[in-house]
Amino acid sequence: MRSAGDSGPRECAEEKKMNAPYDLALLNADCAQRSANPVDAADVRPDSVRASSRPLGWKPLNIERRELEPGGDCLPGGVTEHLIFVSLADGHVVRESGGDIAEKELEAGLVSVHPSDTPVRWAWDTRLSFTMMSLDPGYLNKVARESFDFDPAHVRLKTAEGQRDPVITSIAGALMREVMNGDAGSRLYAESLANLLAVHLLRNYTEHPELIEAEKVSVAPRSVIQAMKYIHDNYPSDVSLADIAGAAHLSSYHLTRVFKKATGISPHQYLVQVRVNSARSLLTAGAGDRSLAEIAAAVGFADQSHLTRHFKRMLGVTPKQLRQ
Repeated sequence: MRSAGDSGPRECAEEKKMNAPYDLALLNADCAQRSANPVDAADVRPDSVRASSRPLGWKPLNIERRELEPGGDCLPGGVTEHLIFVSLADGHVVRESGGDIAEKELEAGLVSVHPSDTPVRWAWDTRLSFTMMSLDPGYLNKVARESFDFDPAHVRLKTAEGQRDPVITSIAGALMREVMNGDAGSRLYAESLANLLAVHLLRNYTEHPELIEAEKVSVAPRSVIQAMKYIHDNYPSDVSLADIAGAAHLSSYHLTRVFKKATGISPHQYLVQVRVNSARSLLTAGAGDRSLAEIAAAVGFADQSHLTRHFKRMLGVTPKQLRQ
């Protein structure tokens, strides 16, 4: 039995699995003309995209809101990214992958996960409305190695259908709000949410038993995202832990505990990362005639020495070396 505060995934949508002979709707999806190699998610039915983060230059995570009329599609080689879907309305979908068929009655808020390089065929006889997050597998491997000290070769996501997952839906909602704002400066915030998503996927959707049995994220995801957003909006200022906790509506102690559980680092470490990455962006963009002391002040460090110390620790070079 789950506790009331458990925010891990819960299977919700009705699912019916069957083996061959396959559903006729899927047989009508013509795969003969499709490439047997994995394709980029952005190249799959681009006419269905209604809003997208791709023009903002986000990496390694993008999100799109899509709408589809009844139809079908097949990807014999799968896609190059991990796909995470959040349904926005009722619908009916049949999916074939690995010789099994899953038939789903969708409703708003249900989450599905489709790993990269996994052949799949879909058919749907209703109009579909959903958001689709695409995550770079290389980034997921990086998080597995750095956050779990785990060999990425032993990590593989599993397909999931019809889950109630408040962490994923909260991340998708936060990303879409940034897309609608159209702010190119939201890239760092999106990268932070990519880390939160990757940690959650590794803990809850991996086939490797050691990660499946790892401690599940049972925090209020909205509070963690609110804390991240506050840091991104205020990092040039003198930000205290109490300020961040207040924005997340948590005590400082509780915020520190749940933030580290969700992201692998403390709020202060996250703040330092945001400041260093912002300084790097200023330096790589030229930063005009600004001195390193001025850049340090602009991103919230007390002085140039603080910037240099954290910059070298995180990036392996000093700000002066990067500027040269």
